[in-house]
Amino acid sequence: MITSTASARIDLRLDPYKKSIVTRAAELLGVNITQFIMDRVFPEAERIVLENHRIRLSSEDWEQFCARLDEPPKKLPELRKLLLEPSLFTKG
Repeated sequence: MITSTASARIDLRLDPYKKSIVTRAAELLGVNITQFIMDRVFPEAERIVLENHRIRLSSEDWEQFCARLDEPPKKLPELRKLLLEPSLFTKG
């Protein structure tokens, strides 16, 4: 089993009313304020990060993307020449 110990801090400033609401909600659930906030904030933060790492395409765009992948490669003589030259790191 892998365990993790939290060691990083985040300071949060709240007006007294918001703090009292957060504190009361945590009490009602039987958890501390940190756990209450993390149980709600972390899943949303993770969702936002993951959502912004996905590429979304319409059906039409997906079909175009797949069609381009299936096309034969273009002939690029300049690129072929460059790739056939010895690397700067291997020249002695």
